[in-house]
Amino acid sequence: MSREDNKKAPPAFHQGSNMDGVGISFHMDEDIEETTRRVGGGFGANGAGISFEPMIGPSGPQVGAFSTADVKLSTNKSAKFQWLLSDAPTLPEFHPLERTAVFVPNTDASVVSGRISDVLRDRSIEASFDDSKGRARCVSADGVDFRVRLYRGRGQYAHGIIVEVQRRFGTSINFHNDTKAILDSAEGKTPSAPLIKPNNLPLGPQDDNYSPSAGSSLGMVARMLNFPGYDAQYLALQTLTSLTDPAKMGMATAKSVSIELISSTSNDVGNKLLMLILSSPKNQEESFDLRVMAMNILANVLQVVPEVPEAIQEKLRPVMKQDLRKAESNPRLATIAARCIEHLIKNDCSSSDIYADALESAFQVGANRHAGLMRQTERCLQKIGAR
Repeated sequence: MSREDNKKAPPAFHQGSNMDGVGISFHMDEDIEETTRRVGGGFGANGAGISFEPMIGPSGPQVGAFSTADVKLSTNKSAKFQWLLSDAPTLPEFHPLERTAVFVPNTDASVVSGRISDVLRDRSIEASFDDSKGRARCVSADGVDFRVRLYRGRGQYAHGIIVEVQRRFGTSINFHNDTKAILDSAEGKTPSAPLIKPNNLPLGPQDDNYSPSAGSSLGMVARMLNFPGYDAQYLALQTLTSLTDPAKMGMATAKSVSIELISSTSNDVGNKLLMLILSSPKNQEESFDLRVMAMNILANVLQVVPEVPEAIQEKLRPVMKQDLRKAESNPRLATIAARCIEHLIKNDCSSSDIYADALESAFQVGANRHAGLMRQTERCLQKIGAR
């Protein structure tokens, strides 16, 4: 095989789903635990469909069972979290790849996986790695659930590694940038810097006498929360997340909704939100996702309300500390907890020292594997005078 042949990527085989983020791909993984919906779509490294024909050749290593060591951590606390995959499983025959895939020739799997873990850390993407399947299970800062899979090429393409990104659930305006950064990094290119703030639609002008009413908005959310099923609950909390975000809805609307949520004891939405936050889901993934969204809403509320009732603060303190101490397994949730603590400190300086140890511990986790957690806990530590 000539040097020029080595640089070629395998020919196109499968065009994947539509790029509008709506299409659903039904060619599921072989994983039994991942028989949930697999959402197609996304963008290739160059905005075009990229996929590869599985070549006829000797079978590669068999994919083993899920490792009990799901997350491989560095033994050195000062060392950064890195995925060093010894080798990738061979691409199965007739496996239809997503359009969001690239071929990296003449590069070891350990090098490619190390590049990927670096960009995941820099973009504050929570990840756990399974070496036996060459897979990273990821959740972006915006809550998009996706997978990064590594395969060794077949036959004449065995000299390179295929990197594929599969979106599973959720959507975000920033996900295209995350995907492109992952694929660029895998190829050894310099990825684009993560966006500091999400891109939002510009707010329309508001009259000086504009006085938003939270009642109708919360009434709609309350009706959605009363519907059974995960999808209705998810949509309700997603709506409430936007309603309490001043960057999306404006300060007047966000403040009106937030004050109504936190001050009215008879508010059904506020009570359900507090119940989700104070609960501790362990095995149900859907319940955990809803709690993460509820925590994100709380962070938005604390950002704009002038004062938090003491009774609510007493209930929140131990929960926030517990989430910080679980930063190793849930860095995204710990980041949101640190956002809440930043505003709780503002309202209750006398109790700020109770968070110091938990913040220090979470800061170390963030420095190793999650840039967003590192920055957020550092802000909190500076406010309490620990930095």
